[in-house]
Amino acid sequence: MTVAVVLFTSDLRLHDHPPLRAALAAADEVVPLFVRDPGVHAAGFDAPNRAAFLTDCLRDLDASLRRRGGRLVVRTGPVVREAGAVAAECGAAEVHTAAGVSGYAQRREERLREDLGRRGVALRVHDAVITAVAAGAVTPAGSDHYAVFTPYFRRWSQERLRETCPAPRTVRVPGAVRGEPLPSRDELSGLSPGLPAGGETLGRERFARWARSRMAEYEEGHDDLAGDVTSRLSPHLHFGTLSPVELVQRARAR
Repeated sequence: MTVAVVLFTSDLRLHDHPPLRAALAAADEVVPLFVRDPGVHAAGFDAPNRAAFLTDCLRDLDASLRRRGGRLVVRTGPVVREAGAVAAECGAAEVHTAAGVSGYAQRREERLREDLGRRGVALRVHDAVITAVAAGAVTPAGSDHYAVFTPYFRRWSQERLRETCPAPRTVRVPGAVRGEPLPSRDELSGLSPGLPAGGETLGRERFARWARSRMAEYEEGHDDLAGDVTSRLSPHLHFGTLSPVELVQRARAR
């Protein structure tokens, strides 16, 4: 029985998730893993509103996996340590994850590759999961980045996006891998009134409503704050409950 680990980071969804698809194709069983990283707290990026939205995303992801026969394994601690420990517990041959774009994510990837390599486990990193185009794929001649938005956007718009993939029908998870209880909003305080709920289910519903009713108005009205024609999808894109590739393709189709 072969096993692979899928390390979720900023891609908390099942629809159009290349790391999960690749892991399911490579192994008989898959461990969907999310690590609650103390480095995020140390950097001050776990403010109550963000923590609440993340909590919703994790609970929705777990529910979606359970409808497919699986579950989300949540661990707390340094990501490299916990990912390596899970891989050792289940005898995984591979760990799949999305390519990050921040310096923190890239350093984490380097340490993860080194640690897993010592364990004889391969790290498979997938581009264009949390971005529509792989980081660094769009650059001008003679430089490593664009300094002006318009030429960048013109060049970016010419990029051919990868094909999207549907959510899996079945996810088999080894029963022996231990996880922690899912976090709850009830554990948090200081939340803003009216804070929207997170999760892939609600994110997809929000995009569908906006695409039907307000997308056509966005080009003319995106600077009109009172007009309120923006999608309000920023937190969903930040936490990866929606696929940037899928959204761009659906928007282009309309």
